Amino acid sequence: MEALGPHDPTTVGTYRLAAVLGSGGMGRVYLAFSPSGRRLAIKVIRPDLVQETHIRQRFAREVAASRAVSGFFTAGVVDADIEANPPWLATAFIPGPSLNAAIRDAGPLPVPSVRALGAALAEALSAVHAAGLIHRDLKPANVLLAPDGPRLIDFGISSLGDSGTLTHAGTMMGSPGFMSPEQIQGKPVGPPTDVFAFGAVLTFTVTGTGPFGVGSVPSMLYRSVHAPPQLSLVPDELQPLLAACLSKDPARRPGLDAILRELTGGRAGADMFPPGWLTTAFATAPVTIATPPPLVGPTPTPLGTTPIPPTPSADSPARESAPSGARRPADLATREQSLSPTPIPVAGQPTLRQEPAEPTHLSWGRTTPEEPPDQPAAQPRPSRRRLLAGVIGAVGAAGVAAAGATTWLLLDDDDDAPAARTLRWKFRTVGTTFSRPRVAGDLVYASSNDGTLYALRTSTGAQAWKFTTKAALGSAPFALGGVVYLGADDTNLYAIDAITGQQRWAYPTGGIVHSAVGGGGIVYVGSADFHLYAVDAVAGTLRWKFATENDTHSPTMAGETVYVGSSDTNLYAVDASSGTQRWKFPTSDAVSGIPAVMGGMVYFASGARLYAAETGSGNKVWTFDGVSVGAGPTIANGVVYMGGSDRTLHALRATTGDKLWTFRTSGDVSAPTVVGDTVYIGSSDANLYALDAATGAQRWAYLATSGVHTVAVVDDTAYFGTDDNELSAVRVG
Repeated sequence: MEALGPHDPTTVGTYRLAAVLGSGGMGRVYLAFSPSGRRLAIKVIRPDLVQETHIRQRFAREVAASRAVSGFFTAGVVDADIEANPPWLATAFIPGPSLNAAIRDAGPLPVPSVRALGAALAEALSAVHAAGLIHRDLKPANVLLAPDGPRLIDFGISSLGDSGTLTHAGTMMGSPGFMSPEQIQGKPVGPPTDVFAFGAVLTFTVTGTGPFGVGSVPSMLYRSVHAPPQLSLVPDELQPLLAACLSKDPARRPGLDAILRELTGGRAGADMFPPGWLTTAFATAPVTIATPPPLVGPTPTPLGTTPIPPTPSADSPARESAPSGARRPADLATREQSLSPTPIPVAGQPTLRQEPAEPTHLSWGRTTPEEPPDQPAAQPRPSRRRLLAGVIGAVGAAGVAAAGATTWLLLDDDDDAPAARTLRWKFRTVGTTFSRPRVAGDLVYASSNDGTLYALRTSTGAQAWKFTTKAALGSAPFALGGVVYLGADDTNLYAIDAITGQQRWAYPTGGIVHSAVGGGGIVYVGSADFHLYAVDAVAGTLRWKFATENDTHSPTMAGETVYVGSSDTNLYAVDASSGTQRWKFPTSDAVSGIPAVMGGMVYFASGARLYAAETGSGNKVWTFDGVSVGAGPTIANGVVYMGGSDRTLHALRATTGDKLWTFRTSGDVSAPTVVGDTVYIGSSDANLYALDAATGAQRWAYLATSGVHTVAVVDDTAYFGTDDNELSAVRVG
């Protein structure tokens, strides 16, 4: 990863570029942030190649292929513009090394890990072939090792199974050492072509070298066509399978179903990647993954963070008194009690190595499954704990009350103070902060049920500004591009300047407004007037609205779909651009929490039951009973974390719903937050707990002065509200 140079753009579409991930013959790949703070990988074609017809055709085919493929072990498209100048393609970011870099640095994988990796790749290729495509460039550099399993990326030279090759005169598409004989000889390609490359990749994974050695391109191509594969270093138990995959005759290569059965014995591929699998796989020589370098010079602040100048600002003017019908504290049970998890820059989080440039095409895919929005922390400090991956899950609740005076108390202003789990500062308000605070730049935003949104300095807890609404606040703030969006009980969605605290606009609805999400210049919000609204983020004008049959709660946006629950007992999947319904999932109780999306699945609670459904079809995959709708779900590393109705936190396997572990407290549990290998939960027993994400073992507990609500953890500090009307900042790293 490199900082942006003087000739790199700073924005692409609505996305803010932050660093260079890699470059090649066709273009460059950038780390970027969406307006909602999601990390993305954006591939941009070189400006000097934009007028080349064959380059545009190939790129258009790549975008179409990427959009067509779905599956847990493939990377989906977030956005693209093939007509732009230059064209670009955006996918989500995967925090992990390529298989090529990992083997180069740490050596071959053990057989169990090779079997798991092979099963995942076989599933990924099945998804590619199900879309009517052939990948044609499966190689170690196009496999990324994510914490919850590998991802197959780069569809730059994928083709329809019955199409000819799209090449430019004098070029050959593919990678020597992994190309099949029929591909090298210009013969028709099909699914067996990818099976040949699969065999070559697994040979490389288990031996450290490909089946046709190294050398000049002509010699490697000749050996691939005419020489037998070198499998003497392959363990005996894998030799028959890999030899069959590497057959010169496509008809003699096994199918992917047979490969899966051989590698897994019937287990699902996703089940073979428990938390910590990457560490286990490279236990003898851990993979070194560099921490992101400081982004300096022309590098902009990632969109979704807001550097706040230190000049003080006045409080915003007081609004009218609250309308009648204010929310009772008991109503909080079904309010904004979870915000969907999203990877954000976490101190010490690993990033990808830059792969060497390749002359024929660019490996672009630093990607990860699409996840619901959150905003990144600006330029985090290195963590004291080396993390294989960091994923923040967020959750929130909210409340009611009268406005009142506020004071702040600074307890620890020394950034160099080494002691973890020490109180840094407290900020006192009249009401309680039930919902999850939001950190953007050097401010933390917290909404209180005294009807006020507070903006506080993360370093000192000093108030920068406050914004008072006309009624209670039951929603969590959402920061997007220098603006804070806030749903209020006074029926308005507010857009508030993140620097000054002044109102930019207010969009009125017919009911209490829940927590907002956004992306692509649109803010999505549910209202108790039975509608989901899409509002222009800049102008505050209506794009579209979608009607349900009861209170419409806080949505989650993933890719091109908005997922929202309603008290009419349905979860809805709605097209993010048009507002048309894609499907709905009926339950027997109100769907009032915020859905979470990962890996082609949407997770949501209704009553005391947690559901998992397919994002594409809405078909049910599994259910789990005994949960608390206000305590999740949060997803990280293939695990769903959800609070139970019996003062517990459950960890469930995301693919099956099988329980991995349960942690019990002596109070009600707030929605969990996951950072790296640690789960943080607050409890009404006045403790903030830190748990091992893999085992559920307690690492430590911080005793607050009263019940602890949903926590945000950014840059080694946890921010949370307590029942005695204080917002606390506690060191946790």
